[in-house]
Amino acid sequence: MPSPIAAAQPSVTTPEDETSGLEGQVITPVWQLVPEAKEVAPRQVPVDSPNEPETVEFQPTTQLSGEAVFAFVYAAGDRPGSASIRPSLGRRIRLDVETSFSGEDQLRFRFQNTNVAELDDVFGTDMARLSIQGDDKNEIALSRLDYTFPIGDRTEVFLPVVGGSISDIADPLNPLFSGSGSGSVSRFGQRNPLYRQGGGAGVGLTHEVTDHLELSLGYLSDAENLLPEEEYVAFAQATYEPTDTLSLGLLYAYGFNGLDTGTGSEQSNDPFMDQSDAISSHSVGIQATADVTPQFTLSGWAGLTRATATDLSNSPEADILNWAVTLGYSDLLGDSNVGGIVIGYPPQVISVQGPATHSLHLELFYKIHMNEQISVTPGIVVITNPEADPNRSPIVLGAIRTTFEF
Repeated sequence: MPSPIAAAQPSVTTPEDETSGLEGQVITPVWQLVPEAKEVAPRQVPVDSPNEPETVEFQPTTQLSGEAVFAFVYAAGDRPGSASIRPSLGRRIRLDVETSFSGEDQLRFRFQNTNVAELDDVFGTDMARLSIQGDDKNEIALSRLDYTFPIGDRTEVFLPVVGGSISDIADPLNPLFSGSGSGSVSRFGQRNPLYRQGGGAGVGLTHEVTDHLELSLGYLSDAENLLPEEEYVAFAQATYEPTDTLSLGLLYAYGFNGLDTGTGSEQSNDPFMDQSDAISSHSVGIQATADVTPQFTLSGWAGLTRATATDLSNSPEADILNWAVTLGYSDLLGDSNVGGIVIGYPPQVISVQGPATHSLHLELFYKIHMNEQISVTPGIVVITNPEADPNRSPIVLGAIRTTFEF
């Protein structure tokens, strides 16, 4: 079963072979490294007997890899206030510096700069967020810092210091859609929003119980001391792969002040509308993905959260629901091209009082594989009844995303 940590970050590669039988050899400088990753393995060198090779100790290696994404964005629909809507061109640049000390571990630094239109601010809802957006004001930020290492043959430990998320540890099972630079053009379409609860620093562990069953555990916190005082999430996921073409996942997460996933309605981010400073939550998510044919992949999820305002009288509760079905077709009209459809229900507070208006997310994209380094992805997203408001017209988002990998 592939590691969920690696699957969560498609733009990140693993360290390259760099071993030698010469004593005193120095580490290869990063500017001499090629971006194509290879499996790291110790080199065997002959000694007196050709039948008794000696294993040379692995030499630490460092590798650079990067991604540049340029996005042309246009949007239409009702918006609050006087926010303007104009076509815009933005970009996001990432540089990963990866070091391995043993050939099986990885220390990663990710530096990032983003300047892409923030459509959630324009339309007053996170339902309008694209997979890539933000304004770093021409500053380069350290967006990821983490260390991964194995314990034995079946266990992997993940230690995030900056930018950790549940999807780094537990597989969200949406393989053709999860990459921000290569998958869905919307944020919601990438994965079950429950994987965006909490985040920051912490610890995660993934263990292969059997060849078909994997268990993932983790704790993440935004607090400087990692203690459960501000925002945090503790979670566990069982991932079952009965065949090579079918995977099922069951996620449970307990969180504190971590409901804002940046994908749903304002009320789903804070069901108690700024009246509570201590919101605990229990969330359950079910995910599945199946290769119906070698080209056609059907995936989907459902997530339910019970939120409780523990500091208010009578501890009021709210239920938050989201779900989606995604259909991906590989090699569509060309090798390595991918067509994708997302039909879903972004996070919204559901009412037991009777019928209510709900928002739906409809998305279509087509990734054109130009070569091993370049892809172009046009896509369109439609949000009906934004913020579950029956008086608002649909939001229509259009994007053309060009991704360069190096």
